[in-house]
Amino acid sequence: MSRFRPSLKSLSIIAALLTASVAGSVSLARMATMRLATTSPGNDTQKFIGASYFPNVALTNQDGVTRHFFDDMVAGKVVLINFVYTTCKLSCPLETARLRKVYDLLKDRMGKDIYFYSISIDPDNDTPEVLKSYRQRFKIGEGWDFLTGDEESVTLLQKKLGLFVDQLNPASKDSKEGHSLNLIVGNQATGQWIKRSHLENAQILATILQQLHPRQAQPLDLASYSKAPVKLTAVSPGEKLFYSRCADCHTIGQGDSIGPDLKDVSKKRDGAWLRRWINEPDVMLHEKDPVATELLTRFNGINMPNLKLDDGAIEQIIQFIDSESSSAAQTR
Repeated sequence: MSRFRPSLKSLSIIAALLTASVAGSVSLARMATMRLATTSPGNDTQKFIGASYFPNVALTNQDGVTRHFFDDMVAGKVVLINFVYTTCKLSCPLETARLRKVYDLLKDRMGKDIYFYSISIDPDNDTPEVLKSYRQRFKIGEGWDFLTGDEESVTLLQKKLGLFVDQLNPASKDSKEGHSLNLIVGNQATGQWIKRSHLENAQILATILQQLHPRQAQPLDLASYSKAPVKLTAVSPGEKLFYSRCADCHTIGQGDSIGPDLKDVSKKRDGAWLRRWINEPDVMLHEKDPVATELLTRFNGINMPNLKLDDGAIEQIIQFIDSESSSAAQTR
């Protein structure tokens, strides 16, 4: 899209290599010392943290199939696990969009030797049918299951995986807003478990998952060091915000994606409306703002997340979009 993309790729390579170099030695703190003895000497899948640590609770996926957490989902596998709920107005849509990019990078291996699991923390609403619809909206295929289970089982899993947060936002009317936005990746067979942010760069996360698996894989399609610039282009605050908060759903001049193309959005939308939309999209949707409602319908019912940005950050993002829109027009 822009003049800076090669630099971002180069930076991603550096970060990915640094991350990969320590991936073998970094484990989730609570699990690092829990390399359990095998319950069955010949069973390699329980060599490290196994059935005596992980609960084998029953969950149901988007197709109505019962999956037992340890036996069916984790034992001997390389996995990515996070917790979401489909009515989330804050970061869940962004997290799913970010993981969709990771999924696309690893698509040839998904469901074969790498598996994603998004577990709902809202069993009352997130039935298998609801989860299936949510999954389809993000155009997710094989190898990534969305699952539901009873509240007690899901809470136990959050605690065992180090992803449980108790009353993070007690003032909120929606207690689910307090759930952890981190995710965990791991290889049960080798005992490696790594907690990552939901804002992790997609290429870095994909590289970590590949490094967790003993099978050699084709390298990701990343730029070569030989193409790295001698001097990195200065990165504006708006550019950082756009790539960390917006780029998973939007492009600037490359067409619609999960959300609309933002090229010349300042010319297409009233300024006050645009700033309010970035600031509180959930409120505008609740008020049934006609433009917001039309966007929700046109883009498969995927909510624009409320990213809790302040006025300064919103202005920086808009300035970057305006600048990139002008650059895109000049290159035509």
